[in-house]
Amino acid sequence: MTHNNELWLSYHQVSRCNKPVTAQLIELEFQNQKLVDLEDVLDHLFHQGFIEARYRPVAFWENHEGQRIHGAHVVEDLLKNGVGKCSQTALRLVIADTPPAVWFSYHYLHSPLAPVVTQRIKLDASQTKFELIAHLTNHIFASGYLAPHLRTKVYWQGSCGRRIEEHEHLEHLLCAGDGVSETACLRLDIGQFSFFVPTVPMFYGDQ
Repeated sequence: MTHNNELWLSYHQVSRCNKPVTAQLIELEFQNQKLVDLEDVLDHLFHQGFIEARYRPVAFWENHEGQRIHGAHVVEDLLKNGVGKCSQTALRLVIADTPPAVWFSYHYLHSPLAPVVTQRIKLDASQTKFELIAHLTNHIFASGYLAPHLRTKVYWQGSCGRRIEEHEHLEHLLCAGDGVSETACLRLDIGQFSFFVPTVPMFYGDQ
């Protein structure tokens, strides 16, 4: 349990969703200045360098039940209601530094009548590592969404049609706008690859 001049919070960074959550106890009176509302607390955290400044536009508050809380909320009122009073009711500072999900669609190249189906995989709710596109591909097959014999017949494209390689970082693609929504989803093509076989001229007899 804290005193009225202390507040419990926890950091929830989307890109670190598979890492342990870090909690912190904040002194509400710092260098003769009082942190009155949550906006004051957030300014204090960034000023102290606890969070990189580039994350300021994507940082927001939630209570311990996941409900959004506005920055203008007075800290004293929250403490009176038990919010942030102990580590179990700590305020959640969410840092949405990467989209919480990836969207993609299935395209069967040799089955024109097959419907194009879109799927979303939540990145902040899964224990699976999603660092590379290869991890996403492996997850699709490990989950049984596609039959194993199709593994050698799939490849990715971006929303603009660019071929995406398995070694590319998923975070970079999401930051560029690929896979962030149903209308800007990645495309998983399923079908035989087209190989170009060069024609070598054949010579017979004396030339």
